[in-house]
Amino acid sequence: MNYLSFFRVFAAFFLLLLLFDCASRKKEIGDRDLKLVLEYLTEARLAERLNYASEQTIRKDPEILEAACERYQLDKDSVMEQIRIKYPKTYFALVGKNEE
Repeated sequence: MNYLSFFRVFAAFFLLLLLFDCASRKKEIGDRDLKLVLEYLTEARLAERLNYASEQTIRKDPEILEAACERYQLDKDSVMEQIRIKYPKTYFALVGKNEE
């Protein structure tokens, strides 16, 4: 009997984990979400350069931004749009184009 209840708890936990992992990305990006992403970008850039070894490749900013969006379950296009609106210089640095 105890074995059966353990199995049920494990199955419920697994289903919840699967549900949260497959949840859709958040498309409405608020100031708090944007701040989290930009802080992650800043910290990851600094850590990459501090821990640099000659045989390693340093991740580029778009790769770090994508990792941040994945970490916080945010839609990358929505995040980029908010960065474009609120921080145009950062946006153009990420995209690699000049301001026009």
